[in-house]
Amino acid sequence: MQRIKMARVLPILLAMLTSACTTVGKHDLDALNTIDFGPVEKLRVCLLVDEGITESSARTLFKKMSDELSIFNLEVEIPWIRQWKRPAFWMNGILEEVALRPLEPPCDRLMAVVGRNFGDFLISWFAPEILGAVETNTHTRGYVVGKTLTFNQLLQRPSDVAVHESYHMLGCIHGRSLRKCYPYILELKQIARASREEGNDFFPGISLDRQPITSREETDEIVRAAVGQSE
Repeated sequence: MQRIKMARVLPILLAMLTSACTTVGKHDLDALNTIDFGPVEKLRVCLLVDEGITESSARTLFKKMSDELSIFNLEVEIPWIRQWKRPAFWMNGILEEVALRPLEPPCDRLMAVVGRNFGDFLISWFAPEILGAVETNTHTRGYVVGKTLTFNQLLQRPSDVAVHESYHMLGCIHGRSLRKCYPYILELKQIARASREEGNDFFPGISLDRQPITSREETDEIVRAAVGQSE
């Protein structure tokens, strides 16, 4: 039983270690200016909003994400926003619940906007806060804390965390510079465009071994396998 529990937790722990802290780095303007990112492509991010999070505040939160990714000629679109109840107190439980939801059309990514409560305020004095995370098996699901409640959030505002997680949704890893990330974004855009022209309208995810994932169904299968679930 203990082994089964650990197998379920390992992918989520990996996501925490690689996606929920530090920085993805600063822009390298010299490198950025040498790349032609081509025509505009859309990244459709569907939102689940927790109690206390309004649709308006959720859209405002992701507006900065859209502004940030526009430098790559990448337009963030929100097809729908649905009410959702935070399933757990800790990051592992939240991320796993979101990760196991099917990625339904027309969503390319699924993000939960988490509310805050008094328990979050108390725990912030005793343990590091995880203000956002993206699962690393497909880089298609994640969450962002959407309300400012603790001192840490004065340093990392929800909109800043949303921008940070947007880079993880494009497969970028932590580092001092975003230079290595630019080719990933360009490749994903090119694959997205080619796929759409062939009738597959999906902005690809990225697997753990850095390979593009070109269908929603495949992302579902990979995530279920990662936590030991089957049909």
